[in-house]
Amino acid sequence: MPDSRELHDLLRTVRSGDVESATDALFHLKNRICPQGVAVSGETATALPALIDVIVSGRSIVRGEVLRLVARISRASHAWRNSARHARPEYAGNYVGRIEWEVAVDRAFRDAVPVLVRLESDAEPEVASIAHDLAERYRRD
Repeated sequence: MPDSRELHDLLRTVRSGDVESATDALFHLKNRICPQGVAVSGETATALPALIDVIVSGRSIVRGEVLRLVARISRASHAWRNSARHARPEYAGNYVGRIEWEVAVDRAFRDAVPVLVRLESDAEPEVASIAHDLAERYRRD
């Protein structure tokens, strides 16, 4: 069972003003919530609102990296969904436990659409662009 206190501590440290601490926490967070950059975990949906809040607050020294992680989670979730849809019957059982994670991640992104829409007018072009792409994906899915 994942330690939610550890997840909370990592999210708090990502907000820190200390570059080394924030970068290290983000590294460990990536491994927990987007393993190998291509999957979601049981903690991904829990972490997403906090990550989006880090982006909105604009105070994290690793804001751009957090935003890229959120975009990576979206891509991983989308790819996983396609893989599950097209799984051959003998592999369908591999997806059973993870479907709950996927549904929760999808819900977290849909809940974040109003925030993503506000971020479309962010002063940082990368933030505005990625927020626009994410908002478009989850408005229409």
